[in-house]
Amino acid sequence: MLNLCRTREIKLARHLQRVAPDLVPAEEPAEGFGSLLQSGDPMLRFQLRDLESRGRLPPTRSAASAPLFTGALKFVTLNYPGPGGGLAILPADIATCLAYAARAVPPIVRYANQYGRAAASVDPIAATLAPPRAARRFNDTSVKTWVDAFVRANGLPPNASAVVLLNPPGAVNTDADPAQGVLGYHGLASVPYSFVNVVGSGFALDDPSDQFALALSHEIAEMVVDPRADLSNPEVCDPCGPNCQTVWRGYFDAGGAYLATETAFPPALPFAFFINGIVQPPDSTACPAPRSACAYGPP
Repeated sequence: MLNLCRTREIKLARHLQRVAPDLVPAEEPAEGFGSLLQSGDPMLRFQLRDLESRGRLPPTRSAASAPLFTGALKFVTLNYPGPGGGLAILPADIATCLAYAARAVPPIVRYANQYGRAAASVDPIAATLAPPRAARRFNDTSVKTWVDAFVRANGLPPNASAVVLLNPPGAVNTDADPAQGVLGYHGLASVPYSFVNVVGSGFALDDPSDQFALALSHEIAEMVVDPRADLSNPEVCDPCGPNCQTVWRGYFDAGGAYLATETAFPPALPFAFFINGIVQPPDSTACPAPRSACAYGPP
């Protein structure tokens, strides 16, 4: 099973940087937070249990305690120059991601409104960002720096913008290493952002090869509900998979009408696009959530 989203671990690590710097130092390791929190060290597990018993770890929330996202999503593709053409996402595949997002975001927002007022639009023009020195191995701290620089250079309004970073195959974010089955996470720099690893090339809106749509819908949905990425609001896709179980996917026709939510992929019915299932609020702390909390149409 894919461990699609790494957001929970990064949230915990950022929290521990503040309350337990002896466990997670202020400077993130080059190999990412997982190099600390997934070490398998029995002492680490003991220390985390101790922090939990003393109320130093935040509780898992089923309701939002902070505002949801309202604003525009700006897609930014990471481009790594180098020998042989470097690493980049094909223009046709970028166009497919934008076309997909234009269709997927409206139902995502309808689901998100169960947790509070949300609104999101998709900027139809993608931008390109070339990481400094063409770094092909980096971590979330680097990503935050790149997002902040992009926001400043392009004058994005900080209270009404979010960045969706698309990363091509071959470049490794150590906080979201595809070799470990991790395809993305979301965070907060000067604006909210989602980081998504795409797989291969030759994308299609119905994404029959699972190259981008599952990860992209997952991270956009969770960023819209939890733009602060600080444990204020729940992670709304994990309970419906794939982090907690076989993934529930909501299927839609070409006009955006809801068809069904199923675990079968591809399903027996014809469809135009799908999104990761989004859990109903009463079951947002369940892992896994029951079928009834994942298999339903947009409210």
